[in-house]
Amino acid sequence: METQENRLTQELFDEMVSEKLKLIRVEADLTQDSMAEMIGISKKTLVQVEKGRQTLGFTAAALAAVLFRKGDVIQSLFGESVVDIIELVASNGKSRAWYKTMGGKIWWTEVKRSGRFVIQRHVLTGHHRIIDENQYLHYYSLDPEEALKRLKELRERESSS
Repeated sequence: METQENRLTQELFDEMVSEKLKLIRVEADLTQDSMAEMIGISKKTLVQVEKGRQTLGFTAAALAAVLFRKGDVIQSLFGESVVDIIELVASNGKSRAWYKTMGGKIWWTEVKRSGRFVIQRHVLTGHHRIIDENQYLHYYSLDPEEALKRLKELRERESSS
């Protein structure tokens, strides 16, 4: 079972992105001035973050992660789900979704299957999601117990229809 201490929080997300900020900037071939302007911070702040003396803060870290989500550095941290992860972290670990996924063949492992639904766990961040047999996303959460509860609710609703 996942404990509160190892869940992805806004603070941990901020630290993860802040620690990699220089790599993100170098990968994008940006100067410090350009990078600072893109994410809405001063160059002085950017230098302090790159030196490990402070962090970006969740908002700037989220913006940096979204802007550079296709780069190898962000992909290595969060996979293809960076926007979903930011939404989860910003909403304290609970969110509902409604779109078709790619099925999760690379970044996801199956936790539990029930009828036409499956709970998957993200291999890098540990968050959980529920998709159906057609790969539509029904729910995601940082809390595995909440995901199991939601799976049960989905199955019950399906059985009563």
